[in-house]
Order: sequence, then structure tokens, then C-alpha cells
Amino acid sequence: MRALVTGAARGLGRAFALALAETGAQVVAADVDDVGLEATVAAAEGGTVVPAHCDVTSEADAERAVATAVQAFGGLDALVNNAGIVAVTRAPSREIAVAEWDAVMGVNAKGTWIMSRAAIPALTAAGGGAIVNLASETAYTGSRGMSHYVASKAAVVGLTRALARELGPLGIRVNAIAPGYTDTEGGREIGDPATYDVAPTPLGRMAVPADMVGTLLYLLGPGAAFVTGQVVLVNGGRVTG
Repeated sequence: MRALVTGAARGLGRAFALALAETGAQVVAADVDDVGLEATVAAAEGGTVVPAHCDVTSEADAERAVATAVQAFGGLDALVNNAGIVAVTRAPSREIAVAEWDAVMGVNAKGTWIMSRAAIPALTAAGGGAIVNLASETAYTGSRGMSHYVASKAAVVGLTRALARELGPLGIRVNAIAPGYTDTEGGREIGDPATYDVAPTPLGRMAVPADMVGTLLYLLGPGAAFVTGQVVLVNGGRVTG
């Protein structure tokens, strides 16, 4: 498998890139954080991980990241749209700055669209493939003081369903993972894992990045060959779709 993972410098993106590499996949790890990308590449075991500087809100960067995969590996079979702004200002909607709203929507929603748009020709040339987007449990529950983040992730859910219908005839499957609160660097910037209330979670704990990996590998693999347009909630049963 030849895959492109955005937001791969840390957190879920790093976990995804490394897990794919461990399966023997060839991976382009993309992010704006070049130092973090170096650490991801250094941590890879098996497979091949190639870094690519990429701002997902930039059409040119998106095209270059896809071109990196095509040039390095001869094509592209999978895109993981993981890049996102998680650390946001918690405030009533009236108090959220328009600039912050635009930034969150720009990366989380528009960035997912821009990267998908850039990858379509390469995925089509490969005879089809898979796109996995990162949504959020909050798209189903809402979250007080995070209207910009919630709206951006709800947009990802809608985009996933729209692209699945549009790209299905090309042999491209499009699905999404909707994590609950996960103990990552970004998650810690908006909440303290030590004080997170796991009581409403049937499995009795919060998520860690490794919890998302199995779902990702399934959605990208042959076992999900007839699965598209779906959003998989991975949150220990805390919320059901």
C-alpha cells in the first residue's frame, strides 16, 4: 500500500503513519511541523516513511504532497486526512473570534476537501483506493464552547458522505473515524487527561492513539472493500451514532 497521512508530525497522525509502515506500507508523512516529521520518520520500523512539508489549506502544498507519493512510490492507494486544529479557545459562540473560526474551518474542513481533491487523480490512476477522514464524536454530541470545532467536524462527516457517492464509481472508498477524547498532545492542550470523567464510557477509560489504529487499518484494507460513506465512532461506547 502507498499512503499519504496528513498531520503526521505527532499524535494520531504519527500513530497512523507508523502503524502503516509496520504493515510494510510506503508512507508519505505530511505536516507543517518539519521537526515533528523528522521524529516520525526516525521512529518508523518497517515500510518506508518519506516526509513532506504540507499546509493542507494550500492547494500547491496538497498537490506537492501527492506528487511526492507518486514520485517516490509510483502511485497512491490511500489518503488519511488527519491534519486538524484541536486546541481551540473554549468560549460561547459570541466570544469566538472570527479569525479563529476561519482557521479551524480552514484546516479541519476545507483542508480535508483540498487534500481529497488533490489525491483523486492519483487514486484513480491506481485503479481506485481509499480515503479516511478524521471526524469527531463531538459532531454527534455538540460540545459547549467549541462551536467552531464541532461545526468543522460535522462538515467532515458531510464531506465524507458526499465524496463517497461521488467517488464510488471511480473505485475510491471514503469513510471517516470519529474519535472520542483521545490522550494526544492536541487533546492535552484543551483538557487534562487526569481529570477526564470516564464514568459515562462503558469501557471505563479514555482513548489513546493506538485505539484508532485498528479501525484505520480495517477501513484502508481489503476487509472493507464494500464499506464506504460510513463514520465509525471509536469512543469506548460513550456515544453511539
